[in-house]
Order: sequence, then C-alpha cells, then structure tokens
Amino acid sequence: MSNAPTTQGQNLDVELLTRLADGATTAELRGYASSSGINPVDSDLIAAAVTVRTRIDELEERERALLRLADSVRDIAGLDAVDGVLQSIVSRSRRLLMADVAYFLTFDQSTGVALMHVSDGIISEAFNRLSVDPGQGISGYIASTLRPSWTHDYIADERYTHTGTIDSATIEEGLRAILGVPIVHTGRIVGLLLAGDRHPHDYRPQDVELLLSLAQHAGVIIDNATVHAQDQQTVENLEAALEALRASEHTSQTILELQDRLMTLLMNRGSLHDLAMLTQSAVGGTVVLCDERQREMARAGQSDAMASATDWNAQPLSTSTITLGYVLHRPDEVISCKRDESQIRQILARAASVGSLLLESVLASLNTSRESASNLVGELLRDPRSDRATVLRGTFPVDLDKLDTVLVALASDVSSKFEVLRAALRIAEQLGGLSCEVQDEILLWLPGGNPRQSAEQTAAALSAAVESPVTVGASRRIATVQTLEAAVHDAHNTVRALVALGRDGQGADSSGVAPFPTILATSSPDDLEQFIRDILGELLDYDSAHTTELLRTLEAVYRHSSNVVAAAEVLYLHPNTVHQRLIRIDQITGTNWRDTDVAIQRQLALTINTLRAPRTPSHTKD
Repeated sequence: MSNAPTTQGQNLDVELLTRLADGATTAELRGYASSSGINPVDSDLIAAAVTVRTRIDELEERERALLRLADSVRDIAGLDAVDGVLQSIVSRSRRLLMADVAYFLTFDQSTGVALMHVSDGIISEAFNRLSVDPGQGISGYIASTLRPSWTHDYIADERYTHTGTIDSATIEEGLRAILGVPIVHTGRIVGLLLAGDRHPHDYRPQDVELLLSLAQHAGVIIDNATVHAQDQQTVENLEAALEALRASEHTSQTILELQDRLMTLLMNRGSLHDLAMLTQSAVGGTVVLCDERQREMARAGQSDAMASATDWNAQPLSTSTITLGYVLHRPDEVISCKRDESQIRQILARAASVGSLLLESVLASLNTSRESASNLVGELLRDPRSDRATVLRGTFPVDLDKLDTVLVALASDVSSKFEVLRAALRIAEQLGGLSCEVQDEILLWLPGGNPRQSAEQTAAALSAAVESPVTVGASRRIATVQTLEAAVHDAHNTVRALVALGRDGQGADSSGVAPFPTILATSSPDDLEQFIRDILGELLDYDSAHTTELLRTLEAVYRHSSNVVAAAEVLYLHPNTVHQRLIRIDQITGTNWRDTDVAIQRQLALTINTLRAPRTPSHTKD
C-alpha cells in the first residue's frame, strides 16, 4: 500500500509525457486533469505540463512569425518589387472605385513636394510628370491637413489653391471629380493616393473608407521598404567597414613583412638595386632610386620614363641634415587591382628610411676608399719601393698588378669636382680599380689594356653623371707600380692638351694629341688660336672668302714630304693644278712654301688645327 502513490505518480508522468509528445494542447491537458480526478498533490505535475505546452506554443508561434517576416522581406527585397505592389494598389483602387484613373504621389519630407510615382489610366504626359508644391491643388491640401478630401468638380472647386501648371495638366487629362487620401505611417505622411473621373459626381463615404484602407496598406509597405532599405544600407556599411578593416589588417601585415625583408637587406649589406627590386615587388609599377640631383642610381619595373621628383610619387632619402636622394614611384598605366595610396606611401617611407642608411653607408665607404687610395697613390708616387708603400699595398683590397691604365679627369665646371670624384670612385669600384685625387686632379687607375677606349668611355660616363663636360686623358704607356709616376705625367699632359684644343668632354690617350702633348699641355686655347692665326690666318681667310682649298692642298703636300705628284694623287688633281695652288699660296703669304722654317711652322699649325677642330668641308673650286 505504501508504494501506490509513487506508482500512481509515475503513471501520471508517463501519461503527461505521452500526451505532450502527441501534441496535446493546454486545453486538452486541463481537461484531462479535471476528468481524471487528479489529487491536489499531482496537480503540480499537470500545471508543469501546461507550462511546457504553453512555452512550446509560444516558440512555434514565434517561428511562424519569423517565417512570415522572412516572406515579407523577400516580397519587398528590391525597389522594383515595392513599385510593383504600389502599382497593384493603384490599379486595385481604380477597379474597386470604378474610377477612370488612380495615381500615387510620393511625399518628400524635406521639401514638402509631392511627385507622381505610379498611375493607372493616366493618358496625359503632363499629368504623369506632375509635381505639386506644398499647399497647391487637392494634393497639397490633403498633405497639409492630413485628412481625406474629395471634390465634385476640381477645376470649379475654390477650396483648393489652383496653379496654372496643375490646372492645365488636369484639364489636359480631362479630370473633374477627384478623391484623395493621405498615406500616413507612424505619424508622418509618406505619400498620397488619389482616384478621379472625367465627369463630375459625388463620392460616397464607403468610397473614402475603401481608399483609406488601401492607403493604410500602402503605408505599411512603404515603411517596410524604407526600413529594409535602411537595413540594407546598414549591412552594406558594415560590410564596407569590415572590408576596410580587412584591408587595413592586410596593409599592416604587408608592411610588417616588408619591414622584415628591408631589415634583412640592410643587415646583409644589400645594394640599392636590391632595395629598388624589393620596393617594386611591394608597390608595383616602377621604382627608381636617384641622388639629390635626381640622377638615377637604380631602377626596377617596366616603365623607362624619365624619373622626376615632381611627376612621380617621391619620398626623400635624407639624414637629419641633408637630402641624399629620392625613392620615386610611378604606377603602371593599367593596374589590374587598385592599390591603396596610403599603403603605397607607408611602403615608400620605409623604403626611403632603409635607402638613406644604405646610401650613407655607400658614401662613407667611398670616402674611406678615396682616402685609402690617396694615401697609397701618394706613397707610390713618392717612392714605390718604400716600406710604407709595401705595407699600404698589402692592406689595399685591389690587386695593383692587374691595373695597367692611368686616366686623369678634368671637369669643366670646378664646382662639380666632388661629384666627378664620387662618380669616378663608383666606376673604379665597378671595374676593380682605384680612384683618388692627386694634385687637384682626379686619377683613375684601372684594368683594361686599351687606354683610348677607357678614356672615351670614362669621359662619357663622368659627363653624364654630372651633366657637364668632363675631359679625360690617358697615358699610352703601361702603368705599373714602378712606372706610375711617368704614366700620371703622360695622362696629365694629354688631358691638358685636350682642353687646350677645345675638346672638352672628350677622352683620348696621348697618341690622340701627338706629336705635341707636352707643348700643348702648357698652352691655353687662346694661345693656340693666336698661333694658328699668325701662321695660317691669311690662307684661312682666303679659303673662306673664295671657297677654295689652298690650306688642304698645302697640308697634303707637307704630309707627302713636299712630293707634289703624290699629293696630287691624294687630292685627285693634276700635278699642274697643285703647282698653281702653291704659287697662289706664295703670292698671298709673300713666302716660299719650300722654305724650311716656314714649312715647320705651317706643319705645326696645320696639325694643331686638325686636332682642335673638324676638317673644313671640301670644295671643287681652285
């Protein structure tokens, strides 16, 4: 007997769970309790079961509401769908009221202007473009009062403020009787719904009620569309913010990775070209590193356009006191993915910081190399066999036994001397030679074995580096440690001779100013000009005035040791013609062309004139 209540309670539990599983309602559960004679002790079980059922019903109802909401959201997902529903409301209004026309006007809250949105039955283009200012016409009246309004005959109704535009459109459409209601939602007007007929008549109360109910439905649709649009805009804003956050995170990650690679490059003593390549891989386009005068030092990318700090994105390579150069960037003309400008600026700034350190290191190395080379060359010129010279040779990083060509460079612009020296140091470093300053002249000691070619190439490179003429003279003799002093003297005379001859910016070895390099080296351009005028001036003037070739004839005769026949062959002339020209020369100058002293002076002047200027154009006239 003691187990009976427990058994009864267990049976009740099973029964209640079974009924709940079968979907029994709360009413059915309460009916079961009253019909089964449940004692008060077990009534709590029934109450608990009813509570569970009620909660289940609430969750199911919430699920159905969410499904209905989802269906509504899908119906008004786009503007076209909303316009379709509004068009349906307008068309339904026309049919239910059996009106000739129906139309819907949107209301602008900020301006108070009502604009035609959708219509049904309207045939006039002017009415379809209707725009109603605040307080005008029946639409303005309804918007201002927020109450329905109707008229037996609009044109004749003096309750409304008539305007020429609205009245002419109404007359063109032929409308007489008009009924309109405001579409109000959450206390504000969102639009106007109107119907009209092309004959005068009165409207019934039920007509107004019908149009009001449709207007209320339209108000809900418009408000839902507005909320949906706001939600959609919020979602788009959130997506944009998320995308911006991801881009910012990606930018930070990219810059951190670049920073690591830049530091590795710096620690490994990378080159400026390595820096340009690394920066270009991060920003795309073309990257150029240039010095403070915007002369290119390294380039990476496809564009071969001239780099300029004004036309390109530029970050200075600078120390605390001076600007050493620039990192220049130019994007590709066609970029597959647009790069963030802020990211590019950050990358260029970091590249410029590393570039400044690299350039400072290079300049310090060049200065050290210059001082070391100056000490070594100075000692070799003083005494190549001294102990000091021997020790310096052992500490110098270049094998002097491989160097054989001595060049001396002279800048036409004295102010650019330091720039010329810096460029010469770079050339020497690239070719495995040395460069320094010796007695106010810039010396290069290089391998190669071709003095003339080395002089020409070095003159061109140095002139381009400083953007002004740099003349380079080379010694023909092999420049060893023992013969360095003589080679330097020979190269010095050659470069001075080139300057005296007016051949600034050119390069030549001593054979290019033979046979008088030493004589020419001590003369100025004005001295040589005066010497040529004193010896050949009369013949130069005569040839110029009469377009003759007396000077060329005299030069050919002297070149062939006064052999008139041999000279005639070279000139493609008859020997008699050459004789006649020589007679004319004697008549003009009052001398004898065969005179030895005269011949020596003329041959010297002709040689100098040939070295210093291009040959006079050929003429056929005697």
